[in-house]
Amino acid sequence: MKKTLIASALLLAAPSFAADWQTIHTENFNIHYSIEHVDFAKSTASELEIVRTKVLEQQNRALDKIVDVVVFDPLNAANGFALPTSNNPVMALFTTPPQSDTVISNSSGWQQLLVLHEYIHLVHLAQPTRNDWQQQIRSIWDLYDLTYSDTPRWVAEGYATLIESKMTGRGRLFDNYSESILREFAQQGALPTYEQLNGDEGFMGGSMAYLMGSRFLNWLEKNYSEQTLDSVWTRMQGVKTRDFDEAFSGVFGQKAAKLYRRFIAEYTYKVMQIEQVEQPLNSELWLELDLYASNPALSNDGSKLAIVERDKKRNTKLIIYSTQDNIKAQEEFTKAQKELLDNDAQDIPDTAPNVFKREQKQVLNQINRAGIANPRWANNTTLYFNAYSNEESGIYNKVSDIFSYNTETGNIEQLTELAGIRRFSVTRDGETLYGEQIRDGYSELVKVDLNTQAITPLFTKRLETAYDYPILNPDETKLAYLSTSLNENWQLYIQDLNSKQQLSVPMPNGYQYLSQPNFSQNGESLYFIAGLNSATDIYNYHIASKTLTKLTQGQEAVAHPIEMIDGSLLYFSITADGPNIKTLPKTMSSNVVTEFAANKQAPLLLVNEHTLPKAEIYTHETTGQTNYNILDQHATLALGSQYYSASTSVLDLSIKSSDLLKQLDLQAGYGSDLNDGALHGGYVQAKYNALDVKFKLALFDYNLNTSRQYQESSNVDIDARGGFAAISYPFKFGQLNVTPELAYNYTDYKQSHKKWTRFGFTQHWQYDRQDFAIGQSINASWYDGGSKSSNWQGYDLSAKVFGKAFSIPLYANFEQKQRGDNSLALGGFGSNLINQQQSSEYILSSDLPFYSATAERYQGYGGGFSFKEGMPWLYYKQHQLDGGVYAQSYGLKYQGDFSFGMGPAGVNDLTFNMGLSRVEGDSFEDEMRAWLSFYYSL
Repeated sequence: MKKTLIASALLLAAPSFAADWQTIHTENFNIHYSIEHVDFAKSTASELEIVRTKVLEQQNRALDKIVDVVVFDPLNAANGFALPTSNNPVMALFTTPPQSDTVISNSSGWQQLLVLHEYIHLVHLAQPTRNDWQQQIRSIWDLYDLTYSDTPRWVAEGYATLIESKMTGRGRLFDNYSESILREFAQQGALPTYEQLNGDEGFMGGSMAYLMGSRFLNWLEKNYSEQTLDSVWTRMQGVKTRDFDEAFSGVFGQKAAKLYRRFIAEYTYKVMQIEQVEQPLNSELWLELDLYASNPALSNDGSKLAIVERDKKRNTKLIIYSTQDNIKAQEEFTKAQKELLDNDAQDIPDTAPNVFKREQKQVLNQINRAGIANPRWANNTTLYFNAYSNEESGIYNKVSDIFSYNTETGNIEQLTELAGIRRFSVTRDGETLYGEQIRDGYSELVKVDLNTQAITPLFTKRLETAYDYPILNPDETKLAYLSTSLNENWQLYIQDLNSKQQLSVPMPNGYQYLSQPNFSQNGESLYFIAGLNSATDIYNYHIASKTLTKLTQGQEAVAHPIEMIDGSLLYFSITADGPNIKTLPKTMSSNVVTEFAANKQAPLLLVNEHTLPKAEIYTHETTGQTNYNILDQHATLALGSQYYSASTSVLDLSIKSSDLLKQLDLQAGYGSDLNDGALHGGYVQAKYNALDVKFKLALFDYNLNTSRQYQESSNVDIDARGGFAAISYPFKFGQLNVTPELAYNYTDYKQSHKKWTRFGFTQHWQYDRQDFAIGQSINASWYDGGSKSSNWQGYDLSAKVFGKAFSIPLYANFEQKQRGDNSLALGGFGSNLINQQQSSEYILSSDLPFYSATAERYQGYGGGFSFKEGMPWLYYKQHQLDGGVYAQSYGLKYQGDFSFGMGPAGVNDLTFNMGLSRVEGDSFEDEMRAWLSFYYSL
């Protein structure tokens, strides 16, 4: 749901799919799932066919290809994505349901919403083009196929969101929470411009493609027609090639950007009319926050407020504020203004802020990118919070756990292990918590004994039901929580922990959104946020008198009410710049609610012949269920090009194939220098990842003639053919990763042969605190080799220290290689024919030609820095051969590997390398050299 192609790849970070996987085959879908998600997968199989049938009726479009669907839970969070290739379409469905205070919580059921949204992406974006020759290329070239439809992000996500709402009567188009926030943006003149729709900058910037995109497309359908908008999609797949702008303006007679401005004007006008009749809210600013903030928690003594904030740099911090007024800041401001007037009596002093920023008592940065969420005070000095752990069996599968933070000592301790606990409430002795546990798609309300790690469900688990915000009352005898089931709104309950009696809190008639309950200080009433009529408001329910009162009247988008010790009420006021904290007085005007919702059933705001049936968890047995088949391979054309001004250029043409989960990858191709034939040859590669032990095989046959390179070097003419095999076993302990490897190579030359066995290991460790990080890696290998005339031994050793200082990435490295009775050759670049992994004699360096020089012993030193993660490096490198300095280089470089982790073969195993450097040495002329390389390699 929240993703682009690149963003999804970064989220997944090449997950491990080594678990026990199964496949359900239906008429139009193959559903692949890890065995623990069997219940979700079986129900999904039925839901997919239902959705496909209804979408075909509504869109008059379908896919004629079998769609591969992956059901899993890599992030313990609600999400999904689609890879809309016309030849091999893929959907990924994350089984964790959304929480109550998200823009995707308004649905008849998570599974139905997710399936519909992602399938619409495929139907919308994966249609074959009517241009025959272009479609032929799409059918054999994954990368071209995936990027063929240059559809703006707001169009892709906006249209899927529009249809998700039109076909369910719910969704983000009809969501009170989303609408209340967009109204705030409109009132402040801050709705995104057309250019900003595709971006992710600013507060909720990444959500605007969904929220404003769907509303703009809905406006177009109402002001023109559904058929007019649909014509745009038809034109985009025409024989004549058109991008979105051409297709749109040809139908509507105007550019989308111009019509969007009109839509924004109308939307803002309607919102401003509503504002004119709103009663002013008697609230005051209490604390300005930094862009994103969530889940404030008041300490037991009321002296501190903990809030999770995320700034513009996407740094996540747990900040603990004093609840007292910042007298020191006020005095410093007054002193500064007095000094200003003392120096210039006619100057105009600054206006004092509405409230001075409260003192930050402690700040905790997230550690190792594990996140921080949902802080709760166990006592006045200890906070519990959520952060991610990694499952060792699936290296990149994140699981939400509970950690403690002692604010006095700074000590952090992990309290649960792979428990999947999201929001929770903790007893004051810190030994027991009540939380929502998510595992295998099931949301459960559980009691956790932190001493014994015993987890006790409070209710029978059902895929139909989800829970959120378990909150203990002050004397810890009652537990308030939210729950929802299929086709229902969220409902608030109060459970007596002793008698097990349960009270359902009455809701205002017509409500839709419900979230963030919080007990009053005396425990006699419960605050919460509810939404109706496109607004969100603060409510209070008095338990004994059963009285429901409404404290606000839609004047602001509100969240997270918290009663202070003195009886005043803090709450989040959501603005276009992010939430701020405001306060309502102890005595405030309120309205008693007298009209209540008759039941929990959610009203559908649009019903027609295309509306999906009510959401359901399907439990009937499926047919066509098999073990996952790694031999179900999908092949693609793979093109690569490499240019190195120091050596040569290579055009790489290959056929690459893999199964959906990348358990078995195959590649065969040919690479050739089209200029002067300095390097050419063929190769075959295979990689097997289905087990904990990893295997790699390669065959190669190449010719390297160094006299034909761009730069001079030792003249050698090498014809080499042979094979390479490696077996490795990666494992990890927390942040420490170790991978031992055993490899063998046999190479036959014209006049001789060479073989070697290598035993080695790589090790990696890092510690990341956002602005500051430190890490190190070691790669060590021992060689035992021989040829017709001699035997030899050698070793490789490299070490690297890296990190960040003040958010600036840095590194320094050292490398040493030695071969007895066998030469090392410095220079050249990595490719499918020659690379560092399968060739023992090369010391590859992009800015030097192959065989620049040879030696028995090599040492390299270097370092660099970058201005931002993901940006190119400014670097320095020195090469020493047999104890003497041979060359040094410095400049700019960037290197990265891209792998989506699953899906079509063409979106995995890409290697990118570019650079510009100054190379200096005594044996050649100093000069600038450049390189640019893009190719596929296993």
